[in-house]
Amino acid sequence: MDRLFNSPPGGCQLSLTAAGRAWSWRLTLPDGDSLRGLAPDRATARRSAVFAAIAAESLERTRQRRF
Repeated sequence: MDRLFNSPPGGCQLSLTAAGRAWSWRLTLPDGDSLRGLAPDRATARRSAVFAAIAAESLERTRQRRF
C-alpha cells in the first residue's frame, strides 16, 4: 500500500519545502491548479501531496463523466 504514495500521478509537479518545524507541500496539477498543505515531516508531506493528487485526479474523472 505504501508504494501507491511514492510519486504523484503523471503530469503533476510536487514541491516540498522546510517551513520551520513543519514541511510545506505544493502540488501543481496538469491544468495549472495547485493544492497545498503542511505536514510534520518530509515523508508525511510527500504522502499527503500524493494522496491529494490521487483524490484530485479521481474528482476530475468523475467530473468528466458528468456525475
